[in-house]
Amino acid sequence: MDPYTLVSFLLAVIVFCSYLNYRLLKLPSAIGLTLVAFSLALGVTILDYLFPAISLGPLLRRFLAEISFEKTLLHWLLGFLLFAGAIHVELDSLLKRLKSILSLATLGVVISALITGTLLYFLLSLLGYPLPFLWTLIFGVLISPTDPVAVLTIFKTSKIEKETEIVIVGESLLNDGVAVVLFMILFEILANQTEFHWTQALFLFGQEALGGILLGLLLGLGAFFLLKDIDDYELEVLITVTLVMLCYSLAETLHLSGPLAVVVAGLLIGNHGRRLAMSPKTIEHVDTFWRLTDSSLNAFLFLMVGLEVLLLSWNLTLLTLSALSLLIVVLARFFSVTLSLKIVNPFQRLTFKEIFFFTWSGLKGGIALALALSLPKGPSKELILAFTYVNVVFAVLFQGLTLEKLARKLKI
Repeated sequence: MDPYTLVSFLLAVIVFCSYLNYRLLKLPSAIGLTLVAFSLALGVTILDYLFPAISLGPLLRRFLAEISFEKTLLHWLLGFLLFAGAIHVELDSLLKRLKSILSLATLGVVISALITGTLLYFLLSLLGYPLPFLWTLIFGVLISPTDPVAVLTIFKTSKIEKETEIVIVGESLLNDGVAVVLFMILFEILANQTEFHWTQALFLFGQEALGGILLGLLLGLGAFFLLKDIDDYELEVLITVTLVMLCYSLAETLHLSGPLAVVVAGLLIGNHGRRLAMSPKTIEHVDTFWRLTDSSLNAFLFLMVGLEVLLLSWNLTLLTLSALSLLIVVLARFFSVTLSLKIVNPFQRLTFKEIFFFTWSGLKGGIALALALSLPKGPSKELILAFTYVNVVFAVLFQGLTLEKLARKLKI
């Protein structure tokens, strides 16, 4: 299928699913699109089982294979989605709670990954479906961070208290830097079967995370001075688009963290750029452009999350093990939130209600699924991919849908 036909077909599916959600379900777009696409994929599977001659399933699988979800998200869309979210985050509020945010985004990810990987390793061995510890640890790393796209999309329509929201949003924007570096280290060990010394890991983390922050700051300042020097909203919108693409492509070329670079640049433009370098007319057009970009790309992302169920061969054993992995992930998130917040605020009293809410707000999304899809092929990948998919769908459909109600019930 040529690219033009592929995009046309994809847009038609997005419009169809969005229309069904708007007319029938009336759910937030992320949740509604995932649910409609997931139902569509299940419907196709049932139809193929009842009427094998139709063969819609293989056609959709070829379609999904041509898109290459992991490459499209990690190398093309992620920068735009992160920037669209970051330009609407208040930097002052973020800095006031930076200690808690950094603790959740660093210590929280590491603690959660270790607990998840260890518990899953022993549980699978006990049940007679052993996986190497390296694989369970990789699953722990890719599923532990709070997904920024899922959080920003679902929180956009919620009425959760701003102080709580900024901690969760801030954690989601920063924790990918830690998770992706840890994933790269483990992936390198897995691919080359080599040992990785902790000093190499520390150097790689410093290079990726700190280098990404510095790159985002430098390019963001460059864009800021350009915006300040002109008053032409069309050119200024183009400058923000160029900033995102330059940030991400340079970061990948220099082996730095693209997500962190884009987030830093977005925070700078969305705060100082908005106040000091843009006219009201420019702000209006920049916001309109990035809102449209955000909603369009999110539609694609959550549609693909729903359809990816077709790539897996499900059975009762796989569903049971995936459900157990879900319990482990939630439990690991609970302990990681408790420990990471207690370490930085040892004298602050944390109630069970607060910890439980922060646990439930640890949404997973397309980034975890993309990382799982990028793993080397084999039986271990199939298992990890199934675990990841169940966790992502549960987070989007159930946690995302009940988050605001839970906040009201717990008076958060």
